[in-house]
Amino acid sequence: MQQVDGKLQPVSTQPNIELCCFFIKHGICDPPRPPCKYRHEADDNESPCSFGATCRVGHSTRVLAENASVSEKEAYWRKYNSNSGTVGRSPAVRDATLLRSQLEPWPTATLRNRLVTLFGESYDTMDPLGRAELMQRLLAHYESHGPRKTIRIGGTPVRQELCDKLLKELKLWHQRHKVNNRPSINAKSYMILRSPKEFTQKNSKKARMAARKLSKNKCLWELATHAMKEIDPQFADNFSALAVTYGFNGSPHIDKQNTGPFYGLALGDFPDGQGSLCVESDPFVIAHVNTKNRLGKVDGRFPHWVSPYDPSTTRFSLIYYSTLQHYEKATSAYFGPIIDEKGEILS
Repeated sequence: MQQVDGKLQPVSTQPNIELCCFFIKHGICDPPRPPCKYRHEADDNESPCSFGATCRVGHSTRVLAENASVSEKEAYWRKYNSNSGTVGRSPAVRDATLLRSQLEPWPTATLRNRLVTLFGESYDTMDPLGRAELMQRLLAHYESHGPRKTIRIGGTPVRQELCDKLLKELKLWHQRHKVNNRPSINAKSYMILRSPKEFTQKNSKKARMAARKLSKNKCLWELATHAMKEIDPQFADNFSALAVTYGFNGSPHIDKQNTGPFYGLALGDFPDGQGSLCVESDPFVIAHVNTKNRLGKVDGRFPHWVSPYDPSTTRFSLIYYSTLQHYEKATSAYFGPIIDEKGEILS
C-alpha cells in the first residue's frame, strides 16, 4: 500500500511492468495466481480487450466500432470466437452429442480448474494458456479417461388427463406461434410467459406486453400451473416464468439468470427413451432425465440440453423457472431417483 492524498492505495506487485487494466479500473492488482490476464504489455492489437470500450489503458484498435456494418461485426466476432476457442456462435449450432459442445457452456476458469484438479496439470502451466488450448488439452485427457457415464433419472408422472389437455392446448398455441423468440436455442418455436409477479412496473411497456401475452395464453398458463400444483405446490407458488417450446433440440447451455432449479415437462409423440433432458451431474456423469409426460427437476446452472429424438415426431416442452425467488446455491444437477431402462428405481 502507498499513501496518496492521505489515503492508502494498493500498488502493483510488479512495478516495472505497465499497470494492467484491472488495476487502473478497480485500484487493485492481486490475481489469485499469476500471470494476470489483464496485462497488455504484449498487445496484439486484434483480440478484444477484456474491458472493451471501458478500458482505461486504451486499446482503441481492440474495440468494435459502434457504427460497424453487419459484415464487419460478423468478421469481428468470428475472429473473436476463433481466438477464444469457442465452438459456434451459440448453443443452437453446436452438436450436443459431442463432448466439446457439452463442455462449451462452462467458463474458461472451470475448464482450467478441471485440468488441474481432475487431471493433474499445474496452474503455473495452465494459467498462461488461452481457452482454445485449454479445451484441446481437456478433451485429450477426457479421451484418455474414457466416455462419460450416463445415468437415467425418473421424473414425476403428470396425470394423463392433464397431459392430454396440455398437449391439445400446446398444439393450438403452435398454430398461432411459429417464432423462436430465443434464437440462441435450437427450437422451431419458443415463447416465454411471465407471471404477474414479474410485472414490477405495472405501467411499463414491457409489463403491458407481458400481460397481453399472458392473457392470450391464459388457458395454457392455468393448465401448466395446475399440473405443477399437483406435483410441487410450493414451486407452483414461486416460479416466475414459463418457457413454451416446440421442436427444442440439443443446445447445450447454462441458464445464468436462474435463482434455483427448474422443472421440465415434455409432451408429444416422440419415442420413449428419446428427447430426454440431459444435465451434467459431475465432470464424469451425464444424467438423462425422463420428462415425457413427467415433471423432471434439474438445476439449469449446470450445462444441460435435449438428447436427439426422431425428427419426424413432435415434442413440446414446458420449462418452469424463476429469476426472482430467493437465490438457492447450486448443489445438485438433478433431483429424482436413478432408474434402469425399464423405469424401475435403482436408488
